[in-house]
Amino acid sequence: MEIKNSYYTLAVLLLVGVNLISLPSFGHSEGEDYIFANFLDTSIEGEFQINFTELEQKLGISIPDDESSALKTISDTAPKVQQYIDQNFSIAPPGQNKFQIEFIKAGIVPETTYAQYLFRIDSGELPDNLVITHQMFYENDPVHRGLFLVQYNAKQNKDYGAEYTALVFSPNNPTQTLDLNNISGLLDSMEMVWQGMLHIWLGIDHVLFILALILPIVLVNKNNQWQPVTEYKSALWQLLKIITVFTLAHSITLLLAALQIIKINSQFVESMIALSIILVALNNITQSVKRGSLWIILFLGLFHGLGFATVMGNLPFRMEDLVKMVIRFNIGVELGQIVIVLLLFPILYLLRRSTFYVPVILKAGSVLLILIASYWFIQRAFA
Repeated sequence: MEIKNSYYTLAVLLLVGVNLISLPSFGHSEGEDYIFANFLDTSIEGEFQINFTELEQKLGISIPDDESSALKTISDTAPKVQQYIDQNFSIAPPGQNKFQIEFIKAGIVPETTYAQYLFRIDSGELPDNLVITHQMFYENDPVHRGLFLVQYNAKQNKDYGAEYTALVFSPNNPTQTLDLNNISGLLDSMEMVWQGMLHIWLGIDHVLFILALILPIVLVNKNNQWQPVTEYKSALWQLLKIITVFTLAHSITLLLAALQIIKINSQFVESMIALSIILVALNNITQSVKRGSLWIILFLGLFHGLGFATVMGNLPFRMEDLVKMVIRFNIGVELGQIVIVLLLFPILYLLRRSTFYVPVILKAGSVLLILIASYWFIQRAFA
């Protein structure tokens, strides 16, 4: 029966692996579009910023790598994109027809993979409230978000600067009202916590790294032989040490990167995150590193923090609010991480005595993690 179960388990692992490899190695996919707005006395001016990936996946527009070719493609396809925006985005006074959007220019946001579509709206005298509907890029994508940022508001004669998030749209919340006399703006506390939780759950590379870390937690290595732990407390204590070190590491680099004290190329960071999964999973098989493993986890965790910071960089807000936003986001990451551990650890503990745990779950599972992460590493490092 145990042998039969081991085959079933291996089959499930292989099936999961095939599906994971088929997923894009987004890790930290933007999954967001941005609308910047300046509310003037009798008009609204601003721009839409749309990621190249969204243009390709949702509108079938492939942007070349070469900058000049990319600019030409964006210019040539601008009418199609602008028509899509006009059909799926609107601003209107309550109970009235939507304003007509006049598109002025299309281009690329400097040093990014975002297309830029400048617009102008002849609004007449601005009303106190505006109803904004955002239904862009939700096609088969329940986690896509649209961030609406206010730069200037004539109603209050207030300059918010370049990065002030007023509204966050999602498929479940596509229509919202903006009070121009009281733009509270910014992602609130619970929203930032939720963003952190969402990121750790959607960041499949982080989930696989945590899985690689905890697979051997319910075992002890004696004389180069894996044996199941005899006490729940010892396994739990080892788990707490590992998760604490990982949390400490990524919290440090998340804050430093978000404050722009350190800045490392995102391609390198994403490649290192994939490599971290390979190294931990490989050690599960070879047990090359038995002492000092916590220091290795600390080192590898630093790169995961840089990865989290990439997401923070895609959630614009004012610099004076940055520290508290980072803390809230990190709390969300930790809560999301705790949920994952609470789901996985009891299952692994219950299975630890089975004859298939070491050969199938630990070793074959680690091989599978290595294959998936190797695919991601090649894609990220050499793309």
